[in-house]
Amino acid sequence: MQRRPELDALRGILLVLMTLTHLPTRLNAYSSQPLGFISAAEGFVFLSAFLVGVTQARPKGPAATMWRGMWKRALKVYRYHVGLLAFAFAVIGTLGVFGDRPAIRNLLDFFHREPLTALWSSLVLLYCPPLLDILPLYVVLLALTPLVLTGAHRFGWARMLVVSGLVWLAAQVGLKHALYDWLETFPGSPARFDTSGAFDLFAWQFLWVVGVWRGARHARSPAPPPQRHSASRFAGALVLSVAFLLVRYEAFGLGVVTEWAPLLFDKWTLGALRLLNFGVVAVLVGRVAPPLVARLKPRVLAMLGSASLPVFATHLVLCLLSLALINEHEDPLDGVEEFAVLVVTFAIMLFVAFRHQRGGTVPRSAPLLTPGE
Repeated sequence: MQRRPELDALRGILLVLMTLTHLPTRLNAYSSQPLGFISAAEGFVFLSAFLVGVTQARPKGPAATMWRGMWKRALKVYRYHVGLLAFAFAVIGTLGVFGDRPAIRNLLDFFHREPLTALWSSLVLLYCPPLLDILPLYVVLLALTPLVLTGAHRFGWARMLVVSGLVWLAAQVGLKHALYDWLETFPGSPARFDTSGAFDLFAWQFLWVVGVWRGARHARSPAPPPQRHSASRFAGALVLSVAFLLVRYEAFGLGVVTEWAPLLFDKWTLGALRLLNFGVVAVLVGRVAPPLVARLKPRVLAMLGSASLPVFATHLVLCLLSLALINEHEDPLDGVEEFAVLVVTFAIMLFVAFRHQRGGTVPRSAPLLTPGE
């Protein structure tokens, strides 16, 4: 599969939204969930899984080659995660100890209380500080993907999706909490539910498996014949997307819907209505993005997206450093500080993407693997 500019540009947009969400500025109130009850995280996970499915749907060698390739990718992401942990503990942790910055102290509270336990448990992905909990999710999902692909080959995708859906359903009723409660019963166990990261692996694996399935399906039929009901499906997705937007922004008093059933919209466990919201928006994006990118040619966004892994890691470093600017009242940055942080952050991210592109690590004609490859 050759590079697809619409996917690179989409990842670039997701990176911009994620950065605006994580930076402590006033803009994060508008960037976290602009299209309803979905965030940039859902898009990144699904796109990563989709591209894995595309590249692994037709393996060119024995199964062992596929396993080694996926584990190699997981190890690469893990190395980035370890580097971010080292920076967070050594630099941000020091600022938290010697500086009167509550945002930093709260971010690494467990590390400040039990530094040795936090250090080794973070290396085995049991301790995941805020902002540093998305890459561990990627590592585990990438490492488990060979099992998903092998199971799909032997038993069919329908059964794999059912199994994945049942695990997601168990996550909705507290599987992760029950597991950590059990792990905490072992003497000396570093497992703590409240330090395990916000993302529920048992829920998010479903979005990943669906993405891998869609990618594998696309690889086998990249140009399917036009569907008779595609127009009605697009119209239905548009209507539902507008409905979710009205509820999200509490128009006409519809915000009460989220108060009736908050778990159905929960981000960390991927509530049912949140998944539906992502699905209908994905239908719209899949129809609109390719012709729009072909017309606009957003090269800067595509450049960011083509280097998404190093750019993502860079944005986390800059977001962690920006927390040192938050005062004791934990108010968002504004004025000159806000402008300076935004300009410096995006300038450095663009520089990293430019160096990545000029370094020849992602030639335009090279096969596209996973985001940031």
